[in-house]
Order: sequence, then structure tokens, then C-alpha cells
Amino acid sequence: MAVAALAPAAAGAAGGPSAERPAPPHSHELNRPQASAAGSDQLEQTPAEPPPDDDASGGDIFPDSRVVSFWGSPQLTRSILGRLSASAAAERLVEQAAPYDRRGERPVIPAFNLVAAIATADAGRDGMHRSRQSRTVIRTYLRAARRVGARLILDVQPGRSKPLAEVRVLAPWLREPDVDLAIDPEWNVGPRGVPGRTDGVLRAATVNSVSAYLGRLVRQEDLPQKLLVLHQYRSPSLPDRERIATRPEVASLINFDGIGSGPAKRRGYARLSRDRLFNGFSLFYSLDRGLLSPAQVLRLRPEADFVMYQ
Repeated sequence: MAVAALAPAAAGAAGGPSAERPAPPHSHELNRPQASAAGSDQLEQTPAEPPPDDDASGGDIFPDSRVVSFWGSPQLTRSILGRLSASAAAERLVEQAAPYDRRGERPVIPAFNLVAAIATADAGRDGMHRSRQSRTVIRTYLRAARRVGARLILDVQPGRSKPLAEVRVLAPWLREPDVDLAIDPEWNVGPRGVPGRTDGVLRAATVNSVSAYLGRLVRQEDLPQKLLVLHQYRSPSLPDRERIATRPEVASLINFDGIGSGPAKRRGYARLSRDRLFNGFSLFYSLDRGLLSPAQVLRLRPEADFVMYQ
């Protein structure tokens, strides 16, 4: 997801270099107890729901199904996952996904898109310009997701860290059959970059190394197919998309993260979509100028395989 703190942005829906970049948070802001996590303690103390059976979650995710997701984290208080507790967000997610199930021709899979590594404006203790999510928070959202039959997507904003290094940290979670991965190129700023100042870039070679790693996990652990969501706010953030490899174990998609009016978002989505990969579309409850309805989203061409609310 290209918007770390969900600050107001210009019409980035065109996906062009003129789109204003929202500002990332500072690490000290992420370490404060968050009111929106209230209720998570009670959820944390209850027994975990078992993961879904392999039979229920096996097979290819796309194109048979459509994923409808909520993005954010408890620390990012302007995101939908920052405004609601994990339990309340799960209930709201089911409500938001229902129109897609009724109107669309594909069954809908709900999902949480939880930011597991948050890009920060300051370097932090290790100098990496990112703050990792706690195990307690990840566990809480996984439990909440499972209670409503949803998946959990762990979102990585690398900062100065290497994407694959951050993915490896998440390996214990990615071994779960219903946990997937997302990477945000906008915040992959390299060893000398600064989130919010440096244009992030994610090249196909890095994406391919991550998808190969996910593919090995799927084969070694005998897991069902996993999602790999690649967020895109600007065209240059994925400069060689045509070289991104496709693998049977990994459903890779580009999610269009533009903010703006409906017509501008449709144009940006059409421009950034790729035939070889699956396609996603973001909607911003508070930032879009006229939130598109599920019926309007279902009319997008190419068809949106993945829909994310923020």
C-alpha cells in the first residue's frame, strides 16, 4: 500500500510521477499504545481458531474467486484497521464483502491486509527506516480473520531493509495455509534512501526472488496457493513489470493504489493493469472523491481480482 500514514494526497489515480506522496509516520508514533487495538487483548486471550482445512483453502485463488480486503494496522489510525478493533474490523469486512458476493459471478474471499513492516520517516534503532509489527498484533488479526473465514495478508514496507529479509522474518506466519504476502514498492528506498523523500522502486528480480521463496514454502510445507500483492501508486515504482515471473504456487497481482475521483482512478487502473498478472483496485473511504460502489468496481475492465478498502 503506497500510503503509509494515509495523509491527504493529490489525485494519484493517474499513477504518474506528479502524484503527491503521503508522509510516512515516525517510529516513536508507532510504539504508543493504540486505542484502536482495545479489544485485541480479550481476543488474544481466547483460544485460537484452527486454520482452514486444506480442502477448503486449496486450489487456485484466481480467477475462480475474488478477494475483498481491509488494509492498515492499529498504529495507522486513519486506516480502516486503525479505526476499528480487530473483532469489529472483521465484522465490518464481512459486511463490505457481501455486495461483491451477491452481485459478482465469483465467490468472495475476505482478507485483512495488515501492515507487518511499516516504513518510517526516521531511521529507528537499527537504521532501517521501518518498524516491524509485534507477534501479538499479527496473532490477534490472524485469529480475528479466521473467525470470519478470512485470509491474512502481511504487508511489507521495506524502508532501507531488503524485501526478502523482511519476508524471511515473516516465515513462521507464511507457513500458515491462510497467510499471504504483500510488498509496497513505494517504500522500498534502498540502503541510502529515506521514506517520504526517496522514490521507492521494486524491480522484477527482487519480486521474482520473493515469489520463488514463497513457492518453495508452498512446496515444502504442502500449502495451498499463496497471494503476492504488489502495490503500485506510481508507474515508475515497478519499472520492469513485464519481467515478473508467474508461478503456479503464487498468485501474483498488481494492486492499483491511486487516490482521486472515479474517472481518474478508472484511467489509472486501466493504464497500470497487466494481462500476465492478476489485478487489484484500492478504494479510500476518506480520501477518494466519491467512493465507487461495489457495482461500479465490478464493471472495471480488466476485471478486478482483488479489491482493497483503506
